[in-house]
Amino acid sequence: MSRGSQTKRATRAKERARQRAREKQQPPRPNGPASPFTAEAGRFFDSAFHRPRQPDPRPRGTTEILADARAGRPMMPILTEARSVEPARFYADAEPVLVGWVRELYGSGWQPTELIRIARTRAKAAGADLVRFAVAAERASRQGATLDDPQWIRQWTAAGLPRQLPGHGWAMTWARRVPDDALVSVLRLAAVLGRLPDLEQLLAPPPGVRVRRPLVGRSASAASADPILERVRALLAKAESTEHESEAMAFTAKAQQLMTKHAIEQAMVDEAGAAENSPGMIRIPLDPPYADAKALLLQTIAENTRCRALFLAELALSHVIGYSDDLEAVELLFTSLLVQAQRALAEASATAPAGARTRSQAFRSAFLLGFTGRIGERLEEVRRLAYAGTDTQGFLPVLRSRDARIDEFMADRFTRTTSERVRGGYDPAGYESGRMAGDAAAFTSGDLMAE
Repeated sequence: MSRGSQTKRATRAKERARQRAREKQQPPRPNGPASPFTAEAGRFFDSAFHRPRQPDPRPRGTTEILADARAGRPMMPILTEARSVEPARFYADAEPVLVGWVRELYGSGWQPTELIRIARTRAKAAGADLVRFAVAAERASRQGATLDDPQWIRQWTAAGLPRQLPGHGWAMTWARRVPDDALVSVLRLAAVLGRLPDLEQLLAPPPGVRVRRPLVGRSASAASADPILERVRALLAKAESTEHESEAMAFTAKAQQLMTKHAIEQAMVDEAGAAENSPGMIRIPLDPPYADAKALLLQTIAENTRCRALFLAELALSHVIGYSDDLEAVELLFTSLLVQAQRALAEASATAPAGARTRSQAFRSAFLLGFTGRIGERLEEVRRLAYAGTDTQGFLPVLRSRDARIDEFMADRFTRTTSERVRGGYDPAGYESGRMAGDAAAFTSGDLMAE
């Protein structure tokens, strides 16, 4: 064999050896047709077009989940995400969020009892209990002058807050007591709180809370400690205890006369610039059923006590606008009369046979209308007796000045108001039965929550 042939053979042998070495370095391929791409093409696609898979995003925490629920986003995906969080961590992180929401709503005009009530009506009893815990936790952490404010203390007392609140872990304590799915209750409550509108600011806000509207609540001079009001309460108590209608009417007329005289004296002081010269406001809850009929009763009482009432149907609340002592009198009288009306209506239903009209919606609504009409007539008569023998030329201009201020106050803050008829149908027998109950009702003080 020539030297040239030997050289060529050796060259081919070396090429085959290098090829075998390269094949050994390639990863094994699965059985099947070979890939049409060469190794060089694979490296090109990897570098030019293929992006490595990104790691999964960090799981969101309780704060983000609750914020989505409060914003009204769909419940099911949020609930699924909430279930992925360890329960102890979820509820521990929820506590500052809930307290922060309560403080924010205080700045939007809401009061503790109103937050608990709206949670009960829209997020069931479990939601109301959770708000009650959050309100108690906010109170426990509060500092400053509002901690001893009589109006805040009155709200906290009426709210029935837990007597002992642990420093931490109260949300988990609540969750263990919930008979249903606690996570569903939390998310439902978040959605409810996220839809609440701004209200008039009636309480001085906690430190650091920014209010959205100016403070317009009744004077902080604690009307409940006014000696005139104490005498009025005593007279109303006597009217309630006597069995003689003539004595009850005399005590009631005297109480109304005291209130009228006190209102005149206070108005005179206001004219001199030494006391409050602008009206204030309270809010009174009107629970269903027949909230609109109850609102009409409140309006009737307010108008006969130198105040105005405005019903917020979507929240079942009524604003009452007037001066401090008159607001106190309206609240006292409405509380008592509503309890008496409900008691009379319950007695009429209890003694009626099954299927009787007293159990119908039309009868009950008409009953409350008849009761309100008769109460209005009696209040007008009491007011006439209170004014009798008084120098009307001296005090009427002063009271008219107050009325004008109240009208201006309402025009500034409530630009759109409408009048609507009370719903529920009409029943002549119910209306007459209501008038009889209104005729027998005593103008006394009482507690709306007693029954």
